[in-house]
Amino acid sequence: MITAHLTETEIQLYVAEPQAISRQLAAHVEGCALCRAKVDNYVSLFKQIQEAPKPTFDFDLKALVLEQLPAPKMAFPWAAILITALATALIAVSAVFFWSGIVVLIKEVSGVLLAVAATGAVVIVGFQVIELLKEHQKRMDTLLTQKTLQL
Repeated sequence: MITAHLTETEIQLYVAEPQAISRQLAAHVEGCALCRAKVDNYVSLFKQIQEAPKPTFDFDLKALVLEQLPAPKMAFPWAAILITALATALIAVSAVFFWSGIVVLIKEVSGVLLAVAATGAVVIVGFQVIELLKEHQKRMDTLLTQKTLQL
């Protein structure tokens, strides 16, 4: 048995998690009136804290917070539209100028090579769609499990 008294931290640990304390410290608490009184005080304190009513606001916190938030701005995606328009124009101009070469290339390439290329493109797009759906599902799960979003 130890002769020094337990520290406040050790006593709190003894009350909160008795299995985490050493046998020597537990034996000291059982034999020491001063440490036993401190343990009883902490047991009473922890019990009162657990039984205390949960604090409530006498005002609508949700309304106060929401009225201070700025209104969401619906920004028009000018950059995305501009890039899409430029890419479409580039493809259209390329198709017009190089159409005869494209037709000759398609006729010269064997059907097997064309089928392999098309299959590869479809597989790549398929994997990208699957990855996009997984990422979307992960973000939705994250949003739905966060407690902070439930005002």
